[in-house]
Amino acid sequence: MHVIGSKKRYDLKDIEAYMGHLEEKKSSNTYRHFCFTVLKTFYGCFGWGWWSRQEERRIKPKLDEPKMPYYKEKEMRGILESIASRTPMERAIIRIICLRPTRRIELHRLNREDYAKPLLRIKTAKGGIATTLTLDNLTCNLLDQYLSEREDKDPALFVTSIGRIQPTTLSMLVKKILVEVGAYKKGYGIHAFRRGITTALYKVGLSERELLEYGGWRTAQMVNHYIRLEPGEVDSKVKNIHPLIRR
Repeated sequence: MHVIGSKKRYDLKDIEAYMGHLEEKKSSNTYRHFCFTVLKTFYGCFGWGWWSRQEERRIKPKLDEPKMPYYKEKEMRGILESIASRTPMERAIIRIICLRPTRRIELHRLNREDYAKPLLRIKTAKGGIATTLTLDNLTCNLLDQYLSEREDKDPALFVTSIGRIQPTTLSMLVKKILVEVGAYKKGYGIHAFRRGITTALYKVGLSERELLEYGGWRTAQMVNHYIRLEPGEVDSKVKNIHPLIRR
């Protein structure tokens, strides 16, 4: 749609027709929602009339539900078993993101001094609380081997040939490892491990308060954001414990 000078103005019927055209083209709800918001802002800048709030709800596309893939416990166990032949650094990184809901930026920020066997101090991102992770023996041994083989004096815990490992490099490295061991799933990045281990720990009994502490989140709302439940899972659990239908 074009506006020539200040003379041409499209009627709201044209906006509605345009949104219908996008739907016919099978444009995603997210893209249609974006276009709708841009047009609304444009009309507002020129002081042109717009729909009432009730009419707008009829036309405005709904956003797609965000895709939040996660690795299930069985899948993470399989990944840990499949990386046995990888380098100590690669194995240590994969083990850390399977042990604790860890962000890329948190791995990027880790320094040598943050590791004091068997403890790993993680400076939580996004205003969270710094936490200390107790590592298992295998992860400690991998970190010890990796650090003993390094000849540089870079303070960073994880490095590449050009210095401290970057978040984007971490994403590419994890993807490369998963592809090569046959465990890669499209759309599943480091956050899929973050959701996966949070969900797994919740299902084995950790409370929201305990998960809050373990992951370094600020609010329980953030913990709930990472817990993924399968369809019918809650209903099945309720049937087993409901006082009026329990058998």
